[in-house]
Amino acid sequence: MIFLALTILALYVILIFSYNRGWDRLLLFEDDVNTPITVVIAFRNEARQLPMLLDDFSNQNYSTSLVEFIFVDDFSDDNSFDIVESYPIKKQLLKSPNAGKKAAIEYAIKHASNDIILTTDADCRVSSNWIVKMVSPFINNDVQFVFGPVSYHPLISLFDKFQALEFMSLIASGAGAAGNNKAFMCNAANMAFRKSIFQTTEHKIASGDDVFLLHHVKRNNGKICFVKEQQAIVTTQSKKRLSEFINQRKRWASKSSSYKDKDALWSAFLVFSTNFFLLYFLVVSQLKAFLLIYAIKSIVDYFFLKKVVSFFRLKNIFPLFWVLQIIYPFYVVGVAFVSQFTTYQWKKREYSK
Repeated sequence: MIFLALTILALYVILIFSYNRGWDRLLLFEDDVNTPITVVIAFRNEARQLPMLLDDFSNQNYSTSLVEFIFVDDFSDDNSFDIVESYPIKKQLLKSPNAGKKAAIEYAIKHASNDIILTTDADCRVSSNWIVKMVSPFINNDVQFVFGPVSYHPLISLFDKFQALEFMSLIASGAGAAGNNKAFMCNAANMAFRKSIFQTTEHKIASGDDVFLLHHVKRNNGKICFVKEQQAIVTTQSKKRLSEFINQRKRWASKSSSYKDKDALWSAFLVFSTNFFLLYFLVVSQLKAFLLIYAIKSIVDYFFLKKVVSFFRLKNIFPLFWVLQIIYPFYVVGVAFVSQFTTYQWKKREYSK
């Protein structure tokens, strides 16, 4: 068992080193793209957050004549629709005929006039140069899919800060993989793609409008880029309660059983297995094996995440890394198991995996 665990650990170390190398390889893009784009926002019961996002959109440093905003209401039962309707910004405002975020986005894209589609979530905030930075890779006609950094803000409680660290590790892993031309993970809060490639996808799973589109582009040999720019960072709020956080991670993890991408499967297997063996040796009281794996894994993770927190300008929360390393195995293994056997909720709707 120890030999198997050490083999898995060695492969995990190689994986994290590859993400580290890929992160360093990420290119910057020239901000000289002047092409028509469509920004799509699906919303459901976001009356509190939408005004701030609308303000951010009105302050974009991108020609208003080149931007088409499409907002689509996913059966809100608050006054979200009225807020968007009354805001003085040029836009299309639609009501989705079918329930669910993916259905709403599909409906909006059918009404899009432009080939380049940029999306974020209705509860997010963006910088004034967000559109400029996220559109810049499309100067290359081979680029089919672009994704960017997402971070939590504000970070008030200790729970907020733990979530931010864990979330940064996910974003950075996806970015590092993209730097190695092996992209497998992204976040729908910050991505752009060509309408022409989106229209060729199949949509069967409630969650995963981001990852499965990325996998589709990858299978079709489309070029995928990550925008490693601080002005491209999209911020969103962390979960306030542990139950909300677990539910969100169950939703994300539930789609892993439908993955067909070998890089996604390999990464999920190594992360789960390494953390599983940590727990196993702790439970069976083989403390030397536990401490050895914990030490090596922590050192490798430390040097990778140290770069990442610097990019996100969150060095002040990095001391929590060592505590997170203790909690993380319990969380990863637990969520992985329950996500395959229980339902999850999103926007007051219940879904199975």
